[in-house]
This record gives sequence, structure tokens and C-alpha cells, in this order.
Amino acid sequence: MESLINFQYDLCSRMCKSRLNFKKSPKDRLTKAYIEGKLEAIDQLWLEFLCGHKDLMRNYEPKILNSSNYVTSDKYNETEEIYLEYKCELKSKLVEFNMTQCGSGADNVSTRAAQVKLPKINIPTFSGVYSEWASFKDLFKSLITQNVSLDNVQKLHYLKGHLAGEAEQLLRHMPIQESNFERCWQLLEERYNNKKYICHHVLKRLFSQKNISFESANALKDLVNTTNDCLVTLKNLGINVNSWDVLIIHILTLKLDPESRRQWEFSVSSNISSDELPTYTQFKEFLTNRFRAIEFLGPVSKPENKFQNNCKVKTLHVASSVTCPFCSEGHKLSKCKMFHKETVESRRKFVYDNNVCFNCLGSNHSAKECRTPVRCSICKRIHHSLLHPKGANSSEVNKTECVVNSSEGTTTSSSNASPSSFMVSCVAAGKKQQQVLLATALVKAICRNGNEYSIRALLDQGSQASFVTESTVQYLGLKKTVFTSQIAGLGGNKAIVSKTMVTMEIKSRYKPDFKILIKAHVLKNITSLLSTRRVEAKEWQELEGLMLADPEYFNSNHIDLLLGADVYGAILQEGMKKNPEGTLIAQATSLGWILSGTVSCNIKPSSRISVMHCCESEDLLKKFWELESDVPKQKSSMFTEEERLCEELFTQTTKRDPNGRYIVRLPFKNGYPEVTGSRDIAEKRLKSLEVKFSKDPILKTKYQEVISEYLKLDHMEEVPPEDINNPKAIYLPHHAVIRNDKETTKVRIVYDASCKGKNNLSLNDQLLVGPTLQPELRHIIMQWRC
Repeated sequence: MESLINFQYDLCSRMCKSRLNFKKSPKDRLTKAYIEGKLEAIDQLWLEFLCGHKDLMRNYEPKILNSSNYVTSDKYNETEEIYLEYKCELKSKLVEFNMTQCGSGADNVSTRAAQVKLPKINIPTFSGVYSEWASFKDLFKSLITQNVSLDNVQKLHYLKGHLAGEAEQLLRHMPIQESNFERCWQLLEERYNNKKYICHHVLKRLFSQKNISFESANALKDLVNTTNDCLVTLKNLGINVNSWDVLIIHILTLKLDPESRRQWEFSVSSNISSDELPTYTQFKEFLTNRFRAIEFLGPVSKPENKFQNNCKVKTLHVASSVTCPFCSEGHKLSKCKMFHKETVESRRKFVYDNNVCFNCLGSNHSAKECRTPVRCSICKRIHHSLLHPKGANSSEVNKTECVVNSSEGTTTSSSNASPSSFMVSCVAAGKKQQQVLLATALVKAICRNGNEYSIRALLDQGSQASFVTESTVQYLGLKKTVFTSQIAGLGGNKAIVSKTMVTMEIKSRYKPDFKILIKAHVLKNITSLLSTRRVEAKEWQELEGLMLADPEYFNSNHIDLLLGADVYGAILQEGMKKNPEGTLIAQATSLGWILSGTVSCNIKPSSRISVMHCCESEDLLKKFWELESDVPKQKSSMFTEEERLCEELFTQTTKRDPNGRYIVRLPFKNGYPEVTGSRDIAEKRLKSLEVKFSKDPILKTKYQEVISEYLKLDHMEEVPPEDINNPKAIYLPHHAVIRNDKETTKVRIVYDASCKGKNNLSLNDQLLVGPTLQPELRHIIMQWRC
């Protein structure tokens, strides 16, 4: 008996293993023959199990058999269940396989297409640009508005989440309610569905396409694509453009290159009779064939201008004959390093003796005949900067030039005096006031919506932190975080307090790939206008061709951002240049070349100094508080009927419980309020909230903590069973308000008492509004003034 029972256990184990192996089988093994073979095998195992079970029942007494583990564990019923479940699985798989094989070719194609993972459709953000409204409206309607699985609250969430700029400000004041979605959508359509403006924009784009100067496949493609896009947009606006063919063809032919226009006229003359007008379809087909042929033949080089070629030849001819008169090498005298090393007196003597132009250091002409517009960068007179005498003022230089230039063209040798001898009899003029130029730069700041705006920054190596003005933060829409810090300046006695900080990203105007993230303290103002007055733009030869970080450095302007030493070290690069006097320095940075040092100013020196000082003292604040506390409260003797009823109800019903808490009844207008359908709305809002919780477990935990705290403090209680189905009950939807900038309560629950029911009434609509408790602001200001 034991051997027969062991055989039965073995058969059951083989069935379980066969079922487990079938579930693990890969998809490519699940063929029709494989499934049918599994069915035959399981049927054979079940027949053997039945035969063994019959032998046990026939050959052994019931008393002995009932005491065995085979009967006590009910092995027969267990094996039967395994067999039936396994066979059902095999048959279901076989039926599924047969249906797949017998399906039509179209079904197979659709099945394969359903298995393809398509990219996610992203709704673009609408920022209030009229030309983008049509595409945004069509996409939002097809994905959100016509989606029956979304309620109006969810649709309004999607709508507000995909608006920015002016469009976002238009709906900012609208609360998230089911009845407000249609109203918000209507406001957007009234504002941006401006057909007149859109039509003007499309026609301007259509008629302002660039003229094609030479054969180009890409230019012809752009012409066709832009025209088609404009015509389709006009059709969508309800404008009939079917009769515009002659007008469109006439405008577009004027924009074609000469060869394409010539080919078009040949094509029209050969294919269309003289009494018929060409259509836009024929013109579009011609342009399509035209750019395809140009693409096949390869790119056509742009024809060169004959005038430019002549200029290049002349320039090359002149440049090839340049020889330095000082060292006889192939460069100009102004670029000669040996000439630069000489003293100013030696340089002036060499120029005078060799009949070299005092202005451009060129030969074969004098300073009077020189056409070079560049003047001395120090005194702006007609001589080269290398010839400016040290310690000489503008009057001396001017008189020297007049005498020297008048004698340059003579061939006699009667005057042997040196040029410096003419400098003793000049009248001295007043010196120009010196102005210290600080290093400034124009940078691109990235705002909250991703756009880039240009702001002016001051680079200060003596600052330990970076600062930004409040107006710049508002302009860029940056998010401020609470961070109180004291800022000490020169003297260190009076400290400026900054209460907020922002994290902002800036980019270089010349290197788009250079980005740096900075943390800046927010101040109302950083400094006064820099420079304090307009300075003279330096005509420094070594600055020619350099990319200045602030091209308008010589103009007074506001400072929006101050970059401290932490940023200064990150942007500084190798490279520094000094002007010949050594007063101005140019340094290479990732933002461009920055200038700093002493420059001259056109304004006469002033001996008057204005000092403005403002200080807040505790005594002044104390007097202000005392004065404000003496302002008598406004007597509200004239109440409206609603305000009077509210005051009476408050006086009659207000009381205190034994714990000292005040109990105040809600001031209903007409007895108990009636808000129908509030439970359905609250349930929908709760379900949408639970969907949000499933995506954010941390928010769910915080929300539960707030609810538990309300129950613990007896701020709320569970609804009794007898009031669950109360038809007069009013249900208030609730949602979470998240404030990560708060240190204590980051998540709080807000109950929407303004949610309207099916009868278009809310709880707030049926409450009395009491009088204003505080006096009007204008009364306070007037009494404080007295």
C-alpha cells in the first residue's frame, strides 16, 4: 500500500511541475503543437492517477486506508483541482492562439500597431502670443476639453498649469471650482481669439518673405512652406482664399531669383494657353519640381560681386608693399615693437625727419591730407597716440602739431630745431577731471519661464557675497526664500539687513555654453548709477576687435546685480592689457573683456560734495507707535440692514463654554441654508485628491498628520451614524496648500465654503456679512498727520 500511495504522490507532483514549467515558458515556445502536447500529457497523468486510486479503494480495507496520510490529507481532491485548473489554462491558451491565427490581416496590423509605444503628447505652454492661440486651442480641446473622464475641476487645473505670462495673470484670480472652467475658457477666447490681429500677422508674414537672390533649394522650400502655412491659417479663420491665385502668384514671382522666374515664364507659356490664368497649384508644382532638380544637381555657389573682387585685389596689392621705415620689416610703423620701445621725443623726431604722417604713421602724405578718422586716444587731437608728449596738455599739443605739420611738406633744410622746441610758448588749459571706472558687464539672466533677459552686473572682488536688486527679482519672476542676513560695508558700524535670497542662473552673451548658478541676497538698491557721470569712450587701439563685456561702459546706468569674489574667480581667464599710460586695465573673463581704472571726464571739477544720511532710531519709532495708539476707533453708527442683523445675531448668540472657549453661531440669512448636490461635488474632489496622494506619498502622510491633529485637538469630530444620510447636511470640499518656504506648517488644509452646489448656491452665499471692524486707512493717515 505504501508503494502505491508513493506512486500517487509522484503523479501529483509531476502535474504541479508541468503546470509550473508551462507558466515559465517563453512566448516563442507557445505554439499550437506545444499546447496540444501538454494537454495529452496531463490527460495521461490523470488516467494513471485514477487507476491507482481505484486499486487503493479495491484492495485495502477502509479502516487501514482511512488511517493513511493519503486519505487524511484528501490527496485525491487536491490532485483533481490541480488537473482541472491546469487543463482549463491550456484550453484557454489554445483558444486564444487559434483566434490570433484566424484573425484577419487588418487585425494583425492593428495588434502590432497597438504594441508600438508612441511618444507622450505634451501640451505647449501658452504665454499670451496671439499667433500661438489657434494651435494651443485645438490641442487643448482635443486632449483635455473633450476628455469625458475628466471633470471641470481637473480641466481647470490643466488649463492653469499650461498658462504663463499675460495669459496666466488673466486667470490668476479665478478660484479652482467646477463652474469656473467654462468661464475661464470664455475669457481666454474673448482675449486672444482676435481674428483681425491674427489675420494681420499672417498677411504680414506672407508678404514680407525674403527675396531670393540666387538659385537655392532651401530658399524655394521656405517660400513654398511659408505660403502654404499662411493660406491654411487664413482658411481656418474663415477667409475664402480660393480666388487669390493670381495675386499670390504675382507676389511670389517677384521674390524668385532671375533664373527661376525665367523658367516659370517658359513653363506657363508652353503649358497654358493665353486665354487662361495659371493657378497656385500649378505654381506650387513648378516650385516643387524646381527645388528637387536643384537638390539633385548639387548646391550652387553664390555669385561674387565684381566690385568686392576689385576691392580685394586693390587691398592685397597695397598690403604686399608695406615696409616699416624704422626696422625695414614687413609691418606698419604703428605695429613696430622697436618703435614702441623708443621714448616719445625719439619717436616724434623720427616721424619729423622721415616725413611720416603724424596721425596714422603712414608715408607719402602729411597729417593735413590724412583721411584716417582715428585720433589720439588721450587728447583727441590730430596725431598718433604714440606721439603724445608726456606731461603736455591739449593746447601745447595742438600748437605743436600746427607748426610741425606746416613744415612737413617742405624740401629745404633751413630749420634744424627739434620738435620739442615748439612746446615752450603754449598756454596751459585746465586739466580734465579724472573718473574711476569700475568693472561692469552685461549678462543674460534666465527668468522663471525660461526666457533670457539682459541685465547689468558689477564685478566686485572685495565683496564676500553676491547681491541683486528687488526690481530685478520681480522682473525675472524669481522665487525668493527667507534668509535674514546683515551686510556690513565701509566703516562696519551701520549694517544693512537683507531678509530674502534668490538662486539665479546667468549666461555669457558671447559664450552661450557658459552658465553659472549663483545665490544672491536681495536688496532694494545696490549702488548709485555707474559711472557717476558720462566718461569719454577710449579709442585704445588694442581694444579694437575685443568683445567688451559692457560695450556701453562710458554711459551712466543702473546696476542690477553685484557679483562677489566667489563668482569673480570662476569667470576670470588668462589675459590682461594696459593702455600706454597704465591707467586703464582690460581683463579677459568668460563674460567678455572688462575695463577698470582711471579715465577722463568732460565735466569740470566741482568742489561741492553732497552727503545724504538717513537713520531710524528707537525713539522715533516709539513716538510713532504712541501716536498711532491714540487714534480713536471709527464709530460705525450707520450700518446697512444686513450688517445690523449680523451684529444683533452676534450679540444674542455668542457665549462661552466652561473651558473658556467662545461659541458663535453662523449668521445665516434665511434660517438653515440649502445647498443641493454638495456631497457629489465633495466626493469628486476627494477622489481627485486621492489620485494626487497616490503620486505623492509624502503629501499623503502630511495630510493625514493634519487631519489627526484636528481630531486630537477637537477641532473636528466624526459624523454620527444617524447623520450620515442627512439630506440637509452641507459638505465642504477640501484641498492641500503646500508652502515649502514655511518652517513650521508646510502643508495645511483649506476648506472651500465658496463651492457652489447644483442650485448655484454656496455656504458663503447664504451668510450675512458684518460691518468693517477697523477704521478706514485714509482716516488713520489724516489723524496721524494732525
